[in-house]
Amino acid sequence: MSFLRRIYSFDFMGHKKWYFLLSGIVIGIGLVSLFVRGGGDPRDGLQYGLEFREGTRIEVAFEQPATVAEVRDVIGAAGHAEAQIQESSAVGGTSLPGFQIQIETLAPTEQVELKSALDEAFTIATEGGSEVYSLRTVGPTFGGEVVTSSYKAALLALLLIVAYVTFRFDWKFAVGALAAEFHDVLVLVGVYSLSGREVTTSTVAAVLTILGYSLYDSVIISDRIRENSTKYSRLPYGEMVDRSLSETLTRSLITSFTTLLPVLCLLFFGGTTLTDFAFALMIGIISGAYSTIFIASPIVTILKEREPQYRRLAAKAEQA
Repeated sequence: MSFLRRIYSFDFMGHKKWYFLLSGIVIGIGLVSLFVRGGGDPRDGLQYGLEFREGTRIEVAFEQPATVAEVRDVIGAAGHAEAQIQESSAVGGTSLPGFQIQIETLAPTEQVELKSALDEAFTIATEGGSEVYSLRTVGPTFGGEVVTSSYKAALLALLLIVAYVTFRFDWKFAVGALAAEFHDVLVLVGVYSLSGREVTTSTVAAVLTILGYSLYDSVIISDRIRENSTKYSRLPYGEMVDRSLSETLTRSLITSFTTLLPVLCLLFFGGTTLTDFAFALMIGIISGAYSTIFIASPIVTILKEREPQYRRLAAKAEQA
């Protein structure tokens, strides 16, 4: 109980610079990774999936058991040693386990030769009278369109968030919420760069979900701050925010924890299809829980403390 009392009486706003420093270090490491991996161009610091770049993706299931190493040997013997191969719990829209193979763009003759080599080595499985084998080739134009659409979707989401928070609360709250959103996106980008995970359309969907989740948490705390600004009108703004955070801390932590549970289940048991989405959500939920309390709220406090009435309250508190 004494531990909980210390948490609820914690001076959140008195340690603002440490929160900003910690976030700056984490984001800075991610940005450095982007530049290093991208050879000086941060746009090349992420490993994009086939949806974002040209290439050929094959999904196949075999009747004979096979390992990634064995499949790699067959593909390498066909002249494609650089192919990326991973196991999948379900491929080609079926329930059969198999492999996802990502490779440079193949000519029609190369496609036929590679399929024949795989069939000869392992025998391609069939389901419902059809071979469990799919091949998809993406050109550079389509990949560029996907990247552009993803940026537009994220930008539109951020603009709508700013408009909503400004309308419901105040532009200062919108600045805090927007800073928290950018924080979460930059942290996620840094983690993907450091881990070398592939950015897919599932990742983009997760980012948009994260923006909404972080906004929800920010709105809950902002609503309590607005209520307490009248209830504790004689307190300095920082102290009032501390009380508001203490009152909503348990709810925020429980919400984040209960949201993480199904996400972790998807991450570990959801199969390859859901792994990318779940991983991005996990990072976003953790970062969002942090940024709402330690980024958005301090920024709002800094902006509001510049208002004349709160300057006077702060001066009185210092004199007392």
